[in-house]
Amino acid sequence: MLERFFKNKYAPRWIIFCCDLILITISFLFSFFLIRHLLVDLPSVIKFIPAIVINLLVFGVCVFFFPIYRGIIRYSEINDILRIIKLASLQFLIWVTIYALDSNTIITGFLPVPLLIINLFSVIFLLVMFRLLVKEIYSKASQSKTGNITKTIIYGAGEMGQVTKQVLEQDMKKNVEVVGFIEDSISKIGKNLAGLPIYNASNPQLAKLFKQKQISHLYIAIDKLSVDKKIAISDLCASLNVKISVIPHAKDWRGGFFEKKQVKELNIEDLLERDEISLPFDMIQNIYQDATIMVTGAAGSIGSEICRQLSKYKFKKLILLDQSESGLFDLEFELRRNDQKHLLKVEIASIRDKVKLKKIYSFHRPDFVFHAAAYKHVPLMETFTSEAVLTNVLGTKVIADFAIEYKVKKFVMVSTDKAVNPTNVMGTTKRVSEIYIQSLSDRKDSETEFITTRFGNVLGSAGSVVATFKKQIASGGPITVTHPGITRYFMTIPEASKLVLEAGKIGESGDILLFDMGNPVKIMDLAKRMIQLAGLKPSDISIVHTGLRPGEKMYEELFKDSEEFAETYHPRILRAKKSPLMVSEFNSLMIELEQAARSHSNEIIPFILRKLVPEFNASETEKKPKQISDELTVLEEIKAI
Repeated sequence: MLERFFKNKYAPRWIIFCCDLILITISFLFSFFLIRHLLVDLPSVIKFIPAIVINLLVFGVCVFFFPIYRGIIRYSEINDILRIIKLASLQFLIWVTIYALDSNTIITGFLPVPLLIINLFSVIFLLVMFRLLVKEIYSKASQSKTGNITKTIIYGAGEMGQVTKQVLEQDMKKNVEVVGFIEDSISKIGKNLAGLPIYNASNPQLAKLFKQKQISHLYIAIDKLSVDKKIAISDLCASLNVKISVIPHAKDWRGGFFEKKQVKELNIEDLLERDEISLPFDMIQNIYQDATIMVTGAAGSIGSEICRQLSKYKFKKLILLDQSESGLFDLEFELRRNDQKHLLKVEIASIRDKVKLKKIYSFHRPDFVFHAAAYKHVPLMETFTSEAVLTNVLGTKVIADFAIEYKVKKFVMVSTDKAVNPTNVMGTTKRVSEIYIQSLSDRKDSETEFITTRFGNVLGSAGSVVATFKKQIASGGPITVTHPGITRYFMTIPEASKLVLEAGKIGESGDILLFDMGNPVKIMDLAKRMIQLAGLKPSDISIVHTGLRPGEKMYEELFKDSEEFAETYHPRILRAKKSPLMVSEFNSLMIELEQAARSHSNEIIPFILRKLVPEFNASETEKKPKQISDELTVLEEIKAI
């Protein structure tokens, strides 16, 4: 019966209040008996009753200021003890005041100051011990689990680790037993925390310990754990079939505790094989404060995260522009919870629509434009080349030209490493956009600074290899990898978005900012690690090699050999100075490219792109001279119509 009560009920507040009243009275009587050396008689006790009544009234006044009965006793912590100390101190001060103002025999004869001092400490002792006793009884009741018990160990023997232990042991829905902690801090290893031992996380015998203790779940309860250590513990747990969960950052806790739904499994983003680039993001506040900012592609992975980062700061207006109404609806709903209701403006539009964009620019007059809208899927753009050109090249041209016309302060375009020595249409269109954006910085009539950011694959973005692998693993496989030796650079969505915003701060007109992506990651290794994180063995999910897709490279490059670099204030951000190399007939070729794209001459577009970007190397798109000549003739006929 008692066990069922502690498992399923919170003690009603009136019961806690009544218990506190009883304890207050016991404390008062104890102080009275002690001050009289335990020599009391019935007449003295009867005369003391009015003082007991007054003491209860004084307690009622103190509880009004410090409602100690409202807390959930099973979750009592240091703040609850401090509240009890404050209540007892206030009670003591009120009694001293009464003592000073009243000279009745009830007060002077039965309540000397030593009695009040004894009562002060006994009240604190009894109320604290009562809460600790209830907490311990509840803990013992919670440990009487039935069925399979999950043996758990916690990585981190700090405050987060201790709170994690409390939350796990108080979770009645899970049969969890915490057997200890593991730590990297030498000062903590070998000691105890909350009665449990602290082991060395770097001990080569850690695997043996896990087997002996029959560990089946590990919780990472450290705010910052290096990527190397995450990878090491992940490899260890994968070999022992131990599940890993990550406790949320302490700043996201509520009331000193985290919620069960906040706990997440260790994912591939956590195992990004380098530490994230850390930036002084607070410095951005001064740049974007009181500014009107427009983000194109706002419903996309990068665009939406740029908006989330900006929503942390004060600005005049944030314009969310995209042609995806569902994505914009979800993003607007999310951002409006951040008390920015009057600062958001949604615009459903295509960046290819000149008329609509002119109205948007004219009405909002943005100070900053972050251009993240683009087609990014390489194989699809190999087939739909005209769509790639219309959006990635001509859409960018429309957005950038209006930025000059309406005197935007800074225009930041999101580019890709696929624009470097491109082997596909998508990468080439992004390179053409880079060239055009850089060329605008030379226009004498321009007051706009044009900056380009360039980085590799973004983990977790729509259509990324990570999302594809997750779906394939969920369906039981196989995982498809185009080539066993293929590599890619990776970064997280928040990191990429912060870097784009940072570019708006430090970039100068004509710059291409490159970010240190660390070492490239083998896609085969990525696939194997994701299988492990799913709680499976590499033998459980087959990996099939399908061959390189059209336009796909074995490895990506972040810069061209001909690009000249300069350092920035940040050691992991480089500035590629404006390249003087640009084909002389660039403007005429742009006109020709636009005509080919609008007529959807998909076969001839790669040939024109090759002229615009001589380093474009795509043998599968090359054509025989006779075929190209015929297509150019057709194009001229279309232009004449």
